[in-house]
Amino acid sequence: MRVFVTGIDGFVGRHLAARLADDGHGVIGSSLSPGGAVQGAAEVVALDVTDAPATTRAIREAEPDAVVHLAGQTSVATAFEDPDATFQVNALGTLHVLEACREADAARVVVVSSSEVYGRREPEDGPVNESAPLAPITPYGTSKAAQDLLGHQYARGFGLPVIRVRAFPHTGPGQDPRFVFPSVARRIALAEAGAGPPTIRVGWLGAVRDLSDVRDVVGAYAALLERGQPGEAYNVCSGIGRTIGDALETLVGLAERPVTLERDEERLRPTEVEWIVGDPSKVEAATGWSPRIGWQETARDLLDDWRNRIGAEERQARV
Repeated sequence: MRVFVTGIDGFVGRHLAARLADDGHGVIGSSLSPGGAVQGAAEVVALDVTDAPATTRAIREAEPDAVVHLAGQTSVATAFEDPDATFQVNALGTLHVLEACREADAARVVVVSSSEVYGRREPEDGPVNESAPLAPITPYGTSKAAQDLLGHQYARGFGLPVIRVRAFPHTGPGQDPRFVFPSVARRIALAEAGAGPPTIRVGWLGAVRDLSDVRDVVGAYAALLERGQPGEAYNVCSGIGRTIGDALETLVGLAERPVTLERDEERLRPTEVEWIVGDPSKVEAATGWSPRIGWQETARDLLDDWRNRIGAEERQARV
């Protein structure tokens, strides 16, 4: 297939482009500000998905067999600070992409939403499946629920072959340090290099999350692109919950010098999903996919990525 990926030069987009190319697909994509080659992609075009005519033109000219829509504002914290911009790109941008796909008669469309659409869940309810109501409690989650519902409407109302993904938290090499796990990995690498303090300030550590490795996640996206049922929604998750604190302690345990975590009240959000664990049985049944990479391996690779980045920065500074 010829696959067009919006947001191809983002954290997930880069991993997905490489995976799709490895699977034998032709890959092209878009970026808000293209800044160089993306491994696996034959071409990257400039595109702001909040611009409807530009979105229609880009997808029409690409002549894709399938579209994976990743472009968006991906930070829960940023959405609290700027909900307007978040809704513009996540909701309105998705509308523009879906309408462009309808005009271009794309064979398959994958829209990537988020577990934040489920809002608060109780541990006694067990892992959440796709039949649970959408009940977001954050601006980010609400913007992703709008995205999810648009995908549903275009599939059921217009017959566009849309597959909706509800992605649970994921991390791995290449993620922006605005997010908690790469942020802590970066600070550990700085502390190891003697370029940062051994005390790392963090937010609330008690939240329970279903964490996956980005390399597993893009494998699920690739599988759903080929074998997902249009009109359906799929959780992409591990089915395993752990607290943020426990996950971070794994990173701390990999440090080559002593570091400690310290709670910072200023990093707390106005509202928080305390517990969310997903049920991956639907995606597993549809595609045969299941996660393969454990948290220990993800944490090690994430920390090694930041060690390499910090080392490269230090070498560059000496030139």
